Amino acid sequence: MNSTNISYNDVPVVVNLIGTDMKLIPSLLSALKQNKITLSSIQHAPHQIDLFSSEALLYSDEGDTYRIPIF
Repeated sequence: MNSTNISYNDVPVVVNLIGTDMKLIPSLLSALKQNKITLSSIQHAPHQIDLFSSEALLYSDEGDTYRIPIF
């Protein structure tokens, strides 16, 4: 499993690439900007993201998991 880091609200976040590659990072960043309903319920920046080919799982510090679609 490969991983990389992105900056989300000026906080570094680990992104685990599961069955995908770095080419999906721009789509992830776009989904993070556009999915305001899910992201409004997250109090702080996620500490880890698992990125799949069609969705991302965001893990918060509070122990919650959020799923956002990637297009």
